[in-house]
Amino acid sequence: MSGNLNRLRGCRCGAAFLPHRASQRFCSRRCAALARPSHPNLKRPVARAASLPQHLRFTLRLLDVQPLERRARGGWRFGLRRISDGVVARLIAGGHAEIIGGQYLQRVPQETGEPA
Repeated sequence: MSGNLNRLRGCRCGAAFLPHRASQRFCSRRCAALARPSHPNLKRPVARAASLPQHLRFTLRLLDVQPLERRARGGWRFGLRRISDGVVARLIAGGHAEIIGGQYLQRVPQETGEPA
């Protein structure tokens, strides 16, 4: 078996190589990956455009229920739940929320592009 490992083999890319194992057919992992047939029925995750992190999506869902109130000691409040200034700043910077009257944070309605 070691006699087969000492012999040069040819790869599909045209390179000659010394195999490390008797079953090795390609000179590199890259050549092996390129030689594999594509799998059209393979389920791949669909990338979401402009996806928000989970904690921001959660805060937006809270804003759908009612606006956040500004806390006296800083930060924001939804009932007993505290929301940090950083989360609110990201929502405002992304155009998802706006401060109304200096005390309340409410969600900005997103335009869908469809005629009303």
